[in-house]
Amino acid sequence: MTAFELSETPIDPAALRVRLARPEAGAFAVFEGWVRNEHRGREVRRLEYEVFSEMARTEGQAIVEEAAARFPGCEVLCVHRCGVAEVGELAVWIGATAGHRAAAFAACRLVIEEIKRRLPVWKKEHFAGAEPEWVDCTQEHNPALRREEFHSRQARLPEFGAAGQARLAAANVLVVGAGGLGCVAADTLAAAGVGRLTVIDPGLVELSNLPRQSLYTAEDLGLAKAVAAEVRLRARNPFIAIEGVVGALQETNAHARIAGRTLVLDCTDQFAARFLLHDACRALGVPLVQAAAIGWDGSVNTFGAAGATSGCLHCLWPGRSPGELAAAGDCNGGAVFGPAVNALGLMQATEAIKLLVGLPVASATQTLLVSWLDYSTLAVPRVAQPGCPVCDTAAGAARAAAASPVAEADLFVSVAELERRGVAWQVLNLEVAPPSAALARRPVVAAAGMPWAELRAAAARWPTLVVCAHGVRSVAVVRELRAEGVATVFALAPEVFP
Repeated sequence: MTAFELSETPIDPAALRVRLARPEAGAFAVFEGWVRNEHRGREVRRLEYEVFSEMARTEGQAIVEEAAARFPGCEVLCVHRCGVAEVGELAVWIGATAGHRAAAFAACRLVIEEIKRRLPVWKKEHFAGAEPEWVDCTQEHNPALRREEFHSRQARLPEFGAAGQARLAAANVLVVGAGGLGCVAADTLAAAGVGRLTVIDPGLVELSNLPRQSLYTAEDLGLAKAVAAEVRLRARNPFIAIEGVVGALQETNAHARIAGRTLVLDCTDQFAARFLLHDACRALGVPLVQAAAIGWDGSVNTFGAAGATSGCLHCLWPGRSPGELAAAGDCNGGAVFGPAVNALGLMQATEAIKLLVGLPVASATQTLLVSWLDYSTLAVPRVAQPGCPVCDTAAGAARAAAASPVAEADLFVSVAELERRGVAWQVLNLEVAPPSAALARRPVVAAAGMPWAELRAAAARWPTLVVCAHGVRSVAVVRELRAEGVATVFALAPEVFP
């Protein structure tokens, strides 16, 4: 049963527990609020509760039903005292049963927080040696009265100010994926003050998630990620609206989920989801900030920013379908350095926040590539590719006249193939660490951190093999160099793709 009740007589917790018992529930959590004998250093003899009964019952029932709906499988019972309550008596009792302990705990916490904030209850505190005083509980426990204090230091930034903070508060952002990227990105957006934040994920918290997925603890194992994320984010910032959605973004619901959003963050780890999000956001005119991580490396792209003219996701992977890319190597389940994922999620959220407040966003026209193995970074211009089914407009046609489309397979070459061609060639190394001994026999250009113009000039001198740790940045660099007319530049075929 899920219900809210008022009681003029002392609350009997044992009887309430019996009412909640059900064989399918594996967890029972309870919150008890007692009348204590002091308040702010003054001795309290008893409390007297006055409740607007009709409104309190309606609002209280809405609160417990919201909690039960938010945590599927939960049933919630709440009883609040009215009238006179002596020291040591129960003022409020909340019980929740669920299949998972974390859901039961979370439901209890949500109900007590919402009751303190929304229930029309006034209490008269009877003090020793002093006149009693009425206290409006909805005001005493309402953190919204201190909203400006929460964001005060951020709002002092000249780039933010009150106007920038107001733009964040008015934003409606969707975060797709509550893994390593999504946890950090959602937490950062919530703390920054994004007014409405929705996190969608179909998965459950697993043990292997915990080293990099910062919104979860071992107590959440087996709980839906979206549910656990919502609980943490609500506690993180009480001034914003948080919604956790258990489920996957699919072709059947993508447009409905994205329509009306100010911004979308792609924190998924599968190519099919990335292309689905990219195409749906483009169709609806909603900007998308996308990040991907593998091993020690990562990339960030922003698509659809106002005023930005750049290539799309299809331009980054010309001639390859999402299915082909997934077969070559989705990031799902791959080896990954946890702090690298967290840092990339922070980068992604930072780009999103800047976009929301109207600041320049580097990833709107460039692919930002980072390796946390050697802290090397590279910003590769992202331009529309000739023949792209999305970007092949007048600009794409003009570009096609100057350069013929290159098959994706022609970007890659093995060392043995270069040797067979019998040409002098060099290695353009994007890592700080030296390349392997086999590659080091050739001239090596140390390109880690090199400005793009210098890198392009170096690659144009000789036939060039571009290498990096995982083949993520090297592929992006070769694509752009080819697009800019550097013909004899190749990537060492990667084992996995970003």
